[in-house]
Amino acid sequence: MGVVEAVLANPQSYAIMVLQFLLGLALGYISVKALKYILAFIAILALGTFLSIWSLGTTPQDVLKNVGIAIDAAKGLAIVLGLMTVGPVSIGFIVGAIIALLKK
Repeated sequence: MGVVEAVLANPQSYAIMVLQFLLGLALGYISVKALKYILAFIAILALGTFLSIWSLGTTPQDVLKNVGIAIDAAKGLAIVLGLMTVGPVSIGFIVGAIIALLKK
């Protein structure tokens, strides 16, 4: 029995998958509508981070080494979570983003 058949056989997991998809849809739609604010937010956070690094007297190379370690841990966590956790929200996000771009 495949993954789709297993999910459809259990109404609770089916309802959860539909809810996750709808949450991703809303997230994608809102994110595209607010893209300029999100980009500004990320730029401000990056600038603040670099200013903090500079004020502490450490080098960016030291910080990037620590970021590399954190990225390896995040990759391991993403593998543990798997596609069943992230899949419906990601698909919903993509569909919501497409709807927002087409709806302008």
